[in-house]
Amino acid sequence: MRAPRTLRTTLVAAGVTAALGVSAAGAFAADTPATAPVKSVGHVSHQSKAERVHVKTVKLADKVSRAKLYRTGKDRYEAEIWVKGRKYGALYTDGSVAARAQNNGLHVTLHPNGKVTSWIERAKPRPTPKPVVNRLLVATPTLADGVTTAKVYRLAAHHYEADIFADGVRLDTLVANGRAAYGENNGLKVVLKPDGQLISGFDETTDPAPAPTPGTDRH
Repeated sequence: MRAPRTLRTTLVAAGVTAALGVSAAGAFAADTPATAPVKSVGHVSHQSKAERVHVKTVKLADKVSRAKLYRTGKDRYEAEIWVKGRKYGALYTDGSVAARAQNNGLHVTLHPNGKVTSWIERAKPRPTPKPVVNRLLVATPTLADGVTTAKVYRLAAHHYEADIFADGVRLDTLVANGRAAYGENNGLKVVLKPDGQLISGFDETTDPAPAPTPGTDRH
């Protein structure tokens, strides 16, 4: 667990006294329902030291922090939060409402019956990066009008792309991924096939030949 951060300025709910055992620098932050009345930090319980009896020390969920639990009176408890020998805060309950705090994703609860529980807020998993697809330039043909040019790239088997240029300006990008891609500019028709072949012209010759019907004689 990282070094605890500064405690926010409010702690716990109605009927619960929550106070810092140290200065505001380096202490646990409140984790209180928004609808609950809040008591200010710095309010200290007025029980006498004679009433304060150590009950047990609880190892918290991060495996580093500890909560020292004390009984401070009838149905009253205090839990001091310690990290590597240093006290970072304290929670108090009068037996009616739980007290809660959190720091760096570690959430601690002091229940009205004196039980101390904790859990760690796991970081959200990072999204899986999309695979990088390399475009390999395989051809730079001039098209049928003698002016328009293309740059044909291979991305994978049966996956090609063609950037179409006129006067150095890219007009379009054709993507043939398993099937032919078609484009047209000022009457110039362009076809990019899935095998990377680029065809251009001004009539139907740019259309791929239809597949023969099964059983048809090819004479």
